[in-house]
Amino acid sequence: MPPTRRLRTEPIVRVRTGCLTCRRRKKKCDESRPACAGCVRNKLSCSWPIHIPGAGSGSGASTAVQPSAPDLRPSTVANLSDEASFSSDSPSSAAGPDQPSSPVSVALANNESASLVPMGYSHPSPRHTTSALDLPSSFAVGNVMPRSLSMLPGYSSESYQLLSHYLATTADCMANGSTPINPFLVQIVPLAFTSDLLLQLVLTQSAAHRAFRCRNDSDEIAHSHYTKALQLFRREVTEFIDGKESNPLMLTVGALVMCFTETAKGDMNGTIFDHLSAANSLLTRLLSMSDAAVPKDLKDFVIEYYTYTAAVSMISIDARVSPQLLLNFDLEQRARELLQSEYVGNLCGCWMELLLLIPCIFDLGRQWMMHDGQPTMPTADDIAMFGSLQSQILRWSPYTFVTPEVFLAGRIFQQALLLYLYTALSSFSRSESGMYRGLMDTAITEAMSYLNQLSATARINSGLCWPIAVVGSCLSDPTQRDDLRQRLNTMVSTFGLGNMQRTLLLLEHMWETPLDEAGPWNICRAMEQNQIWISFA
Repeated sequence: MPPTRRLRTEPIVRVRTGCLTCRRRKKKCDESRPACAGCVRNKLSCSWPIHIPGAGSGSGASTAVQPSAPDLRPSTVANLSDEASFSSDSPSSAAGPDQPSSPVSVALANNESASLVPMGYSHPSPRHTTSALDLPSSFAVGNVMPRSLSMLPGYSSESYQLLSHYLATTADCMANGSTPINPFLVQIVPLAFTSDLLLQLVLTQSAAHRAFRCRNDSDEIAHSHYTKALQLFRREVTEFIDGKESNPLMLTVGALVMCFTETAKGDMNGTIFDHLSAANSLLTRLLSMSDAAVPKDLKDFVIEYYTYTAAVSMISIDARVSPQLLLNFDLEQRARELLQSEYVGNLCGCWMELLLLIPCIFDLGRQWMMHDGQPTMPTADDIAMFGSLQSQILRWSPYTFVTPEVFLAGRIFQQALLLYLYTALSSFSRSESGMYRGLMDTAITEAMSYLNQLSATARINSGLCWPIAVVGSCLSDPTQRDDLRQRLNTMVSTFGLGNMQRTLLLLEHMWETPLDEAGPWNICRAMEQNQIWISFA
């Protein structure tokens, strides 16, 4: 018989000392000042309760004042300065030799290390402007009660500035405005306030976006946050692999946020493909969870997020030598289920059906191309598949209830997809006897006509890098090339997204090559030749 357990008679005394950061993390604090060992070890900002003279009991313990939370609603934050500079004591660090180029690929590859990819910017940093977030971390009210401005213990005022920029600018630039509800706000932000990992990734995305907008190639804050995000993400992935964490939600969303961080900063090293690979494996497990564990709206957005990013990234893969497909059958079926409800999203607009045809065209084109780049004769099955894909593209039409801008963007994608299909028939040729030359010329003319009807400053342009790259790779007319050049420059100035500038850079290289070496199936070759590895997400 088990021994009788003695009932506890003395009260449970909970320690109320220690820094606020350790309290929030529910970790034991050694109470070393000014920074405890736990915060130093985890590279966190160590903040302490403020002692109020005359307050507290006879024990002499300091009393913590509840922080005063600033109003960070989008409507309020939008009025704050995007370009407020950070204090000189803001933590920053350069990547050391032990920093991974991708936290996921490193964790999955026996922790092999690589250096941090530098962020490529070219213009001076902005002038300092004062905002509400430039206030010190605490101030006295009537010389009586000092109050802390920190809503997030462990995060400095620098984090408020980045959160402000995300809410006011970055989230709007990431979404294309197809719907009035922005999931980068209503889905990502609430999640970020429940996860240290996701909050750090959101701040990193904001820092990268702000740095590119400012053309600041020495932005230490952006570098520091990017380094910290990789370290934290690597640790979380390692714990997930070791079975210490069973919920893949934060990691999946985190991997996708990292994809768009690369989009924002204009990475040219292909780091986004590492994040996509991680998201692929995590997403399958996430989608198996019930709607009670993961709300349906969030699942739908994650499916759209991955489908869009994976589909437009496939053009960066050389179909002649790679069997890789970023969108597997199960994930494709999940996306097709959304189509049954006439889904319109802030990444895929109303053209998700067209995006799901990209892997089909990629697979068909790969079968027609030999490893040495020479075309092979298509079989009867290939011809039948070609006809089916062409029919599906031509039959597609934007939903009647979408806005005119979304309608135009859908038509632009449609013409770009036709070009992608037509140029898969053989090596790209625009000669008089070239196969489907007339159809290709018509698709180019239609695409440029739709683009000319759409303002380059409309939010919908944030999702048009893929069709612009496809159409641009087929252009031979100097006037049409200049039209695209001006559009992309305007887009870069308006949205400040690095992938837009990299798209123009890649097209400039392609326009210098002979026409028979151009076309969408040679985009990956141009990337290899010029060492520009990008996604068009």
